[in-house]
Amino acid sequence: MDRTLSGKVGIVTGAGQGIGRATALAFARDGADLVLAARRPEPLTRLAEEVAAETGRRVLAIPTDITDLTAGEALIAQTQETFGRLDVLVNVAASSFPRRRLVDSDWSTYFDSVQLNVIGTMKLCAGAASAMAETGGGSILNIGTLGSTSLIAKNGEYNSTKLAMVGLSKTLAREEGRRNVRVNVVTPGFTTGAGLTQLFEQMGERSGVTGEAMSEKVAATTELKRHVDPEDIAEACLYLGSDRARNVTGIELHVTAGALIV
Repeated sequence: MDRTLSGKVGIVTGAGQGIGRATALAFARDGADLVLAARRPEPLTRLAEEVAAETGRRVLAIPTDITDLTAGEALIAQTQETFGRLDVLVNVAASSFPRRRLVDSDWSTYFDSVQLNVIGTMKLCAGAASAMAETGGGSILNIGTLGSTSLIAKNGEYNSTKLAMVGLSKTLAREEGRRNVRVNVVTPGFTTGAGLTQLFEQMGERSGVTGEAMSEKVAATTELKRHVDPEDIAEACLYLGSDRARNVTGIELHVTAGALIV
């Protein structure tokens, strides 16, 4: 059993900063050639150049909005045309949505969340599963959210669509196992980066403390007394994406520093 991704080809959607960047680097360092996809072309191209320069792997940047179902199909087709195969798909693509109570929801915009987190993501997964089956199998990884388990208040729009994604991912795992395609979900805890820093600053303002103090307070609520780094999520994806995890499918792996133990 080859315990690396040497000779494999992976797609990372939502590739940019944070988890997407860390995953792209981890996969390329482990020997994979990559297709990186995101909506904004400039940072996507910069990341592709960075990964290729550091690792020497072949890296293709394809600007893609996965809510456009034809764009997702084209992404897979171009991957197969360029590299001849697809072995791993990591869906990091996500978007922030307004935090509000359900009674205050703007239901006319809810479809946008469904289109990204459910339809676009799972349509890409379905296409990837068929592509992987052509060359003997592969691994699909979707990034979840702690909110779909803890059901954080004022986050119903995001929680519910991610929860649907988890359910569909596990269903796909059951359906595609016979074709040697594994499907799993990696769920991060509070993950360091500009977004989390901004969140803690906002929380701190409401509580009359600094953002740094709020960060320390939240970290103290986890069992390991720390936040998660993007590289922690990338390592989980690296394990589940490779043959090291050849008998792991249909699970949701929480990488949360013990923020929630269920």
